[in-house]
Amino acid sequence: MDRTEEDMKHVGFFGIFKQSFKTIFTRKKIFSHITLVFILPLAITFIIHMEFSHHHFWRFQNNLLPLDTNVSHRATTMEWFYYALFTFAYFIFLTIFSTLSTAAVVFTIASIYTNREVCFRDVIKVISEVWKRLCVTFIFIYIVQFIYDVIGNIVMGIIKPIIFDYEIFGLVLLIIVSILYAYGFFYLTVVCQLASVITVLEKIHGFKALKKGKALASGKKSVGMGISFVLYGVLVGIIIVNLLFVEYGHDVFKWALIWRVLIGILCGILLLMLLLVLIVTQTVLYLVCKSYHREVIDKLSLSTFLDAYIGDTMVVPRLGDEIQLGCPQPLAQQV
Repeated sequence: MDRTEEDMKHVGFFGIFKQSFKTIFTRKKIFSHITLVFILPLAITFIIHMEFSHHHFWRFQNNLLPLDTNVSHRATTMEWFYYALFTFAYFIFLTIFSTLSTAAVVFTIASIYTNREVCFRDVIKVISEVWKRLCVTFIFIYIVQFIYDVIGNIVMGIIKPIIFDYEIFGLVLLIIVSILYAYGFFYLTVVCQLASVITVLEKIHGFKALKKGKALASGKKSVGMGISFVLYGVLVGIIIVNLLFVEYGHDVFKWALIWRVLIGILCGILLLMLLLVLIVTQTVLYLVCKSYHREVIDKLSLSTFLDAYIGDTMVVPRLGDEIQLGCPQPLAQQV
């Protein structure tokens, strides 16, 4: 993080990736600890959900898309209950580990940006301070994404008869709707990612964090959406490789178990790296957006703000004032 505040606002798509990878490789020790302690459980949660859903809940897909077969594979009421219970547990663990990973990485990046020495013990202290706010923000993110998906499904339900009745026109309409949906999805992703960083560094959470994230995204929207597109594309690629060469490697390619295990391990390592890069890039994007909107991040004030998290500094705000980056910092007293 050797760029000035003025330089940060000119950082673009490739610059954010370059700065993110440079930051990770120059502080490999702390990021290795964060990856093993926080991001690894997040990756395991994702893999368990993917594998469990694939092997045990295939009936639900058949309920929606019946196969041309004489054998009925309809899910029972109890299986629906288990599926709902599993999904609920998945989102709980996903929220917990996403909260821990985001708080740890965002604090570390902010500390590096202010030229502070950061140790793993400080990261643990910060997590205990911000996890409740982050959980609230993630719940709002889930709600917004759920509403967006519901709207998307309603639109698809409306145009489905047109798609099947008018082949050429239906195909064109499907492509247009898919592009619009993807555009909205990646834009929403950028807003949600910025909101999670804002929750850690500006003491704003929930809907207010999403609103602030939307404001910050303007001007750098295309850059953020491009980054999300690339990272989610890599994620889809990892999933496809896992399905082709690990899940169906024996049936399709007749590969031995050892090769499937090795590829599975490689996919797991790539997933770990991808999740780390995802959180780092969204934090760097936040810094770029703040500079772009001339919300100058004073490094001394930010350092004082971070000290307050780990108990080295007691920040006493003025009445009605709130500690936020880009605003005058209140009086700080050393403990």
